[in-house]
Formats: sequence, C-alpha cells, structure tokens
Amino acid sequence: MNEKGYTKYQQKAIKNFYDNKDLRLVQKLGELVSNLYLETSEKKIETGWKKINKMLTDLQIHPGEVEYLTKDKKLSVISKKLDEIF
Repeated sequence: MNEKGYTKYQQKAIKNFYDNKDLRLVQKLGELVSNLYLETSEKKIETGWKKINKMLTDLQIHPGEVEYLTKDKKLSVISKKLDEIF
C-alpha cells in the first residue's frame, strides 16, 4: 500500500478513472444533446445549454470555438462537433 492506503488494484482503478475522463465527458455530452432534442421545458433547455458549455470547456476545446458552438443554440452544430471528436 502507498501513503494514502490504496492497494495496487485501487490505484489502477483510480488511474483508469482519470485516464478516461474525456471519453466519459464526450459520452455525457452526447446523452445531453439527445435529451435536449426531446426536451420541451425552456428552463431545462437553458440549463442544458449551460451544461453543454461547461462540458465543452472541460474537454479543453478552444474558448472561441465553444462560443461559436453555443451562440446560436443549434444542437446540430454540437452533434457535428461530437462526430469530429469521436
């Protein structure tokens, strides 16, 4: 065990968790876009766009591109970017 008390198995699980952060964010972003296509509540749609903006920032996409992708609030533009990422 190391100084934090994690076993080798736990260390590997933690490392894998952080190594796959980008993949998890892309998957969550895709799910969010799918849900927004079906959403009818304006409040939930606005909250969804704020989450999309944060996820794109967390994926380390250039701030100018994030603004371009979210300014018109068109899900088709986000979908195309997801295709590029995946």
